[in-house]
Amino acid sequence: MLRVHSTMPSINGYKVRILLSMLNVPFERVDIDMYGGEHKREPFLSLNPFGQMPAMQDGGFTIADSHACLVYLARKYDPANRWLPNDAEGEAKVAEWLSKSANEVHQGPWMKRAKIRRPDAIKLPDEEIDARCDHVLGIMDGHLRERDWLALDHPTIADVSCFAPISLLKISGYDTDKWDNVTRWLDGFRTLPGAIDPDGKPFA
Repeated sequence: MLRVHSTMPSINGYKVRILLSMLNVPFERVDIDMYGGEHKREPFLSLNPFGQMPAMQDGGFTIADSHACLVYLARKYDPANRWLPNDAEGEAKVAEWLSKSANEVHQGPWMKRAKIRRPDAIKLPDEEIDARCDHVLGIMDGHLRERDWLALDHPTIADVSCFAPISLLKISGYDTDKWDNVTRWLDGFRTLPGAIDPDGKPFA
């Protein structure tokens, strides 16, 4: 069975679990003791020498990094190529938003949640993180004004990757309701078949 090595609260692990659920792929989550530093020593380092979660095993194949996991899962388990299109233009648009997720979204929305879990590791003041959230969500809100999804006219792994950190902003102290189009996008994602919350449960 496919195995995902990650803590349950890991945002990047959550991205992978969302797509696995949407693709209806059975998997086992192998819990990692992050606070005990398990991800920074063997045997986890044999899965990801960088010591970052998640790492994923599918039979004899091992891959780390949430975006690499999303790409792999979409290619292997979505024969219709909807979550990751195989035409040059569509794939490039998805890659563009995966890059934004790994950079701008990571430096704002992801960091907002991470500071609650690891205040010792995130030294940026809340005001700076909130300003970063304002910047990226403002751009996204404009982008979503005339469209439902980030990259294409249907949901892709770009939406999965961005949804995970942005959907956790409200419980982290940042009000996403001020961005109407982002709110509509979040609500729309929650209605997708197989969409799950961070605890692995379907949205009500």
